[in-house]
Amino acid sequence: MKRIANLFGNLRFRDKLTISTLMASLIPLLLFSMVVGMVVMQEVNRKSRQLILQMVTQTSESLDIYIGTIEKLMDVVIQEGCDASVKDNSQVQELKTLTAAILQAYPEIAGITIAYPDDSYLGEGMTRISRDLFADEYWYQYAKAQNGQLGIIGSALGRNVVNNLNESSDSIFSLVKSFQSADGYGVILFDIRHDIIEKSIERVSIGEEGLLYVVDDSDVVYTPASDVVYRIDPECYQRKGADGGQIRIRGRDYFVVNCYSLYSGWRTVGVVPEMELSAGMNSLYQTFIICAVICVLLVAFASVTVSATVTRPISSLCSFMEKAEAGDFSVRFHTRYKDEIGVLGTSFNHMIEKINQLINELYVEKQNRLEAQLKSLQEQIKPHFLYNTLDTISWLARAHDAMDVVQLIDALTNMFRVGLSSGHDYITLREEKRHVVNYLYIQKVRYGERLKYEIQIPEEYDDSIVPKLILQPLVENAIYHGVKMKRSGGMISVRGWTDESKLYLSVKDDGAGIPAGRLADIRSWLEHPKDREDQVGFGLSYMEERIELSYGSEYGIRINSQEGEFTEVIICLPYQGGEKNV
Repeated sequence: MKRIANLFGNLRFRDKLTISTLMASLIPLLLFSMVVGMVVMQEVNRKSRQLILQMVTQTSESLDIYIGTIEKLMDVVIQEGCDASVKDNSQVQELKTLTAAILQAYPEIAGITIAYPDDSYLGEGMTRISRDLFADEYWYQYAKAQNGQLGIIGSALGRNVVNNLNESSDSIFSLVKSFQSADGYGVILFDIRHDIIEKSIERVSIGEEGLLYVVDDSDVVYTPASDVVYRIDPECYQRKGADGGQIRIRGRDYFVVNCYSLYSGWRTVGVVPEMELSAGMNSLYQTFIICAVICVLLVAFASVTVSATVTRPISSLCSFMEKAEAGDFSVRFHTRYKDEIGVLGTSFNHMIEKINQLINELYVEKQNRLEAQLKSLQEQIKPHFLYNTLDTISWLARAHDAMDVVQLIDALTNMFRVGLSSGHDYITLREEKRHVVNYLYIQKVRYGERLKYEIQIPEEYDDSIVPKLILQPLVENAIYHGVKMKRSGGMISVRGWTDESKLYLSVKDDGAGIPAGRLADIRSWLEHPKDREDQVGFGLSYMEERIELSYGSEYGIRINSQEGEFTEVIICLPYQGGEKNV
């Protein structure tokens, strides 16, 4: 202290006056700025939190209004005919017209399903993917448990109905409601895309890093991309209350506020970094500091040394910042002072070093990712490699006059080519015949004289388009369930004929045949696939369903058999030659 007094006493009078005036002006100004700043900060902070709470509440209310609108639409659909069976064609047509109009008027509705008590259903924009009973589905049981009240389901996983827009189950939520008809209770289901939640949230801005998201009692319903949401303990919603509170996540403080909807059961949550809330207060602080600096400069204008210690480091630091902004991260701020400017310069140096480190890490990560992608591409085995390998084996076999091996390899190669078909689902009958011939040749090598076969499909049908691999599974069944079961072997006959606009393909064997009871079961499964309780007959059932989905119910599979005599499977397809569907 004595040393400071001696230093001050040795100064010139002008310097003493300048410093004294500066201190006399600066101290009250700083005290005033601190008091006013604290008051203003508290008020700005309070207003900011209130504003965020209002935004969260408004978002929650807008979601409730929208859900209420959809519930009214569900009530309209129920009143217009959900009490009738889908077998009532006139009622079905009215419901289809109404649901189609709803989907057109509300694009965010991905699909509508009406499930009736007799397990029939009407779907607009949605398809049933399994024959499981609707009554056993969780969404159906949940809707019935609501006793006619609206139910909201945040996930569409594990259902036996899907929307036709290929919407991910994570990007939709569902509204369900039960209704009573003459046969019992049914359920109406609406799939809603998250677009409506996203639009409601996008209309609200709570800062650059702040975000809104929606949760229910068990999980997150919708959230923007963020690594913060899933780190928030759901119990904090109750602890912090409706007025919000502060939590700490990964070393950062966040302000969390939420609004619970009794109508939907959803909780709309707002999360804002505390630093962002104080951004306005920092601006006020900067304004006060600028005013103080101006006052100091006006009072100490004559003091070149004092002004230089303030302005020169700032100018230097600004120059360094411009260079860093242009991409030069080699600049460093050097000062012998340890005042605020010195601290700011030190922080600037740390920031530049951190940015440089992050850029290097990003470059290394990018290089590693590119190398990983290259390795992945190099390790992929394409079908052409298999073809080339088989061709090489065939060439070696030819060189050693092993023509039986050559023929076997060529048959296998042709089977692979037809099986892959460049990813096509439909091929010409010519290609399907070639595939069956190659398959039978391979099996002939295996079974020898026990297996005889003939293919009688006129060449005039060769250009007809058929589903890929429609004959080979039937020939395989004929071998393993027919010819193989006879000790003396047997004959397999593949025939084809047309009747007006229909193409018939037949695979017949004179093998063991099918017992009458088993044949009746198989025919029943083909007519009613949902009644099948085991995996036996799954191949035929799958082919039947595949044909019906592709061409309609008038096409399909018919099976005839007599135990100990023969088995014949006849496929009915539309006779279509010409363009090849892929």
